[in-house]
Amino acid sequence: MTVLDARALNRATLARQLLLDRADMPPLDAVAHLCGLQAQEPQEPFVGLWSRLRAFDPAALSDLLTGRRVVRTVMMRRTMHLLTAEDALAWRARHDAMLRQRMNGVYRRELEGVDLDELAAAGRAVMADGEPRSMSELARAVADRWPSAGPRALGEMLVAALIPMAQMPPRGLWRAKGGVRNVPLASWLGREIDPLDPDESDPVGQALVRRYLAAFGPAASADLRAWCGLAGLPAAVTAVRGELVSFRDERGRELLDLPRAPTPPRPPRCGSCPRSTTRSSATTTAAGSSTTPTGACRSPARASSWWTAGSPRPGPPRTAP
Repeated sequence: MTVLDARALNRATLARQLLLDRADMPPLDAVAHLCGLQAQEPQEPFVGLWSRLRAFDPAALSDLLTGRRVVRTVMMRRTMHLLTAEDALAWRARHDAMLRQRMNGVYRRELEGVDLDELAAAGRAVMADGEPRSMSELARAVADRWPSAGPRALGEMLVAALIPMAQMPPRGLWRAKGGVRNVPLASWLGREIDPLDPDESDPVGQALVRRYLAAFGPAASADLRAWCGLAGLPAAVTAVRGELVSFRDERGRELLDLPRAPTPPRPPRCGSCPRSTTRSSATTTAAGSSTTPTGACRSPARASSWWTAGSPRPGPPRTAP
């Protein structure tokens, strides 16, 4: 079985994440390809797409948000993500159990004695009038029924786990400020979220496996779990294993990948640098961002473009974002 060293894996991930060279891709397609962008800070997706797309206009992403083509919602790892509307609706039910479990782990003591299904029903009844609300407003609206539970625990459990929510603009628009106002995801997007499929082969999980590998592969099953926070994916991995190829990393872990997925060659060694600088590799986070490698090229002409070694330079810095 082919062994991929850290540098080869790094280059593959950077390529899948559109970080070796800026891509000619519409923002909506890029958000879909990347399986969403982490969006804890409202402006992060703009920087992420500017780093990846040649002709990125921040206004285009804002238009996708106001046009409800992309949405800010809690999803993978119980963190705020910017996702396409289609992915948010397709994936949310598959994440429900994980979101409940993680929120319960945080607020188990405060929510002792609270029936979560009853809490969810009460929250939906409040939100049925179609009015967007902050987390604290929603918590206050149901607090009389559970006076011993803390309002923050009630609010976070409702907004982050029990009711699929979207954060409404202007939150998340380019250079716009706005508090967090939540509205049910189905109401905002005009369609109910897709229900869980009773098929034990887990078709939604299978789609997640393929999409993850297209954006982050080659990767181990543990990497997939770390990215999405879902533990119950073995059946999905087993179902698609026959269509995947396998490698090993330097630690002996099995890595899975899509066949014919791009794995870029090593970049050429910089002639102005010591040999030792060619043996280091960049680090790539689970969210797809990268940091300068230890010992990377420091020459003025190349230091700002180490990640594009062997590729055309993307051009001078632009004014946006």
